[in-house]
Amino acid sequence: MTQDPTTFRSKDQVLYDLAKAMRFSPESLAANRGGRLSGQQVKEFAGRLSGPTIVAVVFTLAPFVFWLVRTSAQEQVSFEEAIPILLRQLVHVGQMMESFGKLGTLFRLGSIAVCLVVAAIAAIRISPALYFDLLERSIVAREARINAREEQTIRPNGRDPIEVYFFETKTDRYEVNLAAYRALEDGSVYRLYLLPRSKLLVSLEPKVSD
Repeated sequence: MTQDPTTFRSKDQVLYDLAKAMRFSPESLAANRGGRLSGQQVKEFAGRLSGPTIVAVVFTLAPFVFWLVRTSAQEQVSFEEAIPILLRQLVHVGQMMESFGKLGTLFRLGSIAVCLVVAAIAAIRISPALYFDLLERSIVAREARINAREEQTIRPNGRDPIEVYFFETKTDRYEVNLAAYRALEDGSVYRLYLLPRSKLLVSLEPKVSD
């Protein structure tokens, strides 16, 4: 981001502002310099995996558990005995319609289908590359000149535009938040610390001349 020409920030201040905006600690930066993720960063990035994973699992299992409980109660059998009954109903839709009618069948199949679609959408957000990065916990470093970029998507009906912020190098770009966008000293050379497979930017620091 272009800074006010009357304002000077030392490299230490720039690093402090970036660390605060991107939420990496001095201990995490030290670990990254050594080629490793810190424990704090592992927890933070694991949250990006756990959220969609939990949603995918819950929405995959929930409709079947619900209808198994209902089937168990209706047929007056145990939960385990209700499993083959429900499976037969799902395979033989015609028999289900005879037992529960068109609306009842539509409700059963529709609720399962909707939950599975939600689970599939959540599963798409699970990054295998990030998963293996967290298992290995290694970091790669590179140096590059970075420019702060902002992109706006105009929305209809006079609503506020959607704003997305990036750190851009000659070959890559990394999406960041507004605070990080403002913290960057635009056009300076930085040392970036990245996850090798997912290419996520975990921290960075201004380059200090040798």
